[in-house]
Amino acid sequence: MPESGTEVAGRFLGPENVEQARDYLERLDPELHRYIMDFVYGEVYAGDVLDPKTRALCTVAMLGCLGEQLQLGVYVRVARRLEASEGEIREVLRQVAVYAGFPNAWNALATMARALEGLEQPGSEEESVR
Repeated sequence: MPESGTEVAGRFLGPENVEQARDYLERLDPELHRYIMDFVYGEVYAGDVLDPKTRALCTVAMLGCLGEQLQLGVYVRVARRLEASEGEIREVLRQVAVYAGFPNAWNALATMARALEGLEQPGSEEESVR
């Protein structure tokens, strides 16, 4: 039986953060929450061609190109949780400069620094997706 969107979201966000994300999105818009859980996590992120770390790094790159700082901060932390090194994340965000411009890369690196502030190694108790 395939995993539910909630289970897949737990693999990316951390099971301890899924409830918080659900509550936030339900207050914001219940239908959007359903779309995200059913389609984004339940179908796209549930795919098995890309491993979760690669998928998270791709998401970091795309959010950096789009200039979506709120979601970028979340996915920087997701990438670390999935054992991407800070160096790997930085390298991905340097690529943003090539395709989306230096201002987007600069903003993305600043968002990365804020997202990682005080964050310890993956798996530590200090780590959570906010």
